[in-house]
Amino acid sequence: MKKRIKNIVLAALIIISAALPNSSLAYTRPNNFSNLKGAARIEGIKRFQAELNVPTTGVIDAMTKKVLHTENIRVRDYVKPPTNGNWITVNLTNRILTMYKGNEVLYKFPVAVGASATPTPAVKGKIMNKHVNPAWGGMGGKYKATSPDDPYNPLGERWMGLNLGKYSGYGIHGTIKPHQIGMYVSNGCIRMFNHDIENYIFPASKVGMPVYIGRNEELNSWGVYQYFEEIDPNAAPKDTPQKPVVENYETEDLYEY
Repeated sequence: MKKRIKNIVLAALIIISAALPNSSLAYTRPNNFSNLKGAARIEGIKRFQAELNVPTTGVIDAMTKKVLHTENIRVRDYVKPPTNGNWITVNLTNRILTMYKGNEVLYKFPVAVGASATPTPAVKGKIMNKHVNPAWGGMGGKYKATSPDDPYNPLGERWMGLNLGKYSGYGIHGTIKPHQIGMYVSNGCIRMFNHDIENYIFPASKVGMPVYIGRNEELNSWGVYQYFEEIDPNAAPKDTPQKPVVENYETEDLYEY
């Protein structure tokens, strides 16, 4: 009798546990940061966010959690390309640099952009020059100038100078402070992880290549829409882009001076 009761209780527990939510069975989007710790994990989260058009905070915030655990999320890039060749957008809202070939996404990387006191200008421009192992002039005496190969050179090992019309002195370059990638922190230039600019963006860029820099609002007005959406897997495919739903998140913690 006792054995029978024991078996009944065991069976009931199995049924109950099967009915309860099991976090181990929840969907998790493939990523490269789940098993990492420290700085490597933060960098991995930023890269994950950039690939999904999510603001590159480096933390599992509400928006990141949504794309991480929602299976039917699709990344959307609808653009009116200025060329059939390669070109770049820098999304100041999300801190993401995207390289396209025509309307095809080639790369997406997290970047650091201008601090509130020294913002990155929102403007269309083009690459004006390219340098390997550049020197840095120190912004006209504001900082100490550094030579090539100087470990304190804030440009890293690559520099792509930008022609932004009335705005001068701006460029896309590497960094000696990788922990600041994803922040509003620079003097206006666009900083990248050294690996990304050295191995992908710099080799695929050339002088004269178009560069669009702006917040979501400016980019949208230029025909560039970069967002993600949750789709109905049973719905018919859409042929035209839908206006994305904009979700606002606090960004004060992204500033560093």
